[in-house]
Amino acid sequence: MRCPKCKYVFSEELKICPRCNEDMGDILEKIGVFPISSKEPFLFPEDFIETPSSFEHSLTSEKREIEFPSTKNN
Repeated sequence: MRCPKCKYVFSEELKICPRCNEDMGDILEKIGVFPISSKEPFLFPEDFIETPSSFEHSLTSEKREIEFPSTKNN
């Protein structure tokens, strides 16, 4: 968020500008309330590791040939 008085950019979690102590309560009411950030990370690097699903695994482990009946008349 940018303070309208001193133009300082700071987090929306703060209700008072840390530089000039301007109250941002009215502006926060207009744009809505933002949730408080958590102390722990929401996502971890392990969440982005791709693992094959059981269906994909079965496709790669068993390769079968499909036989189609002949359509030519002998």
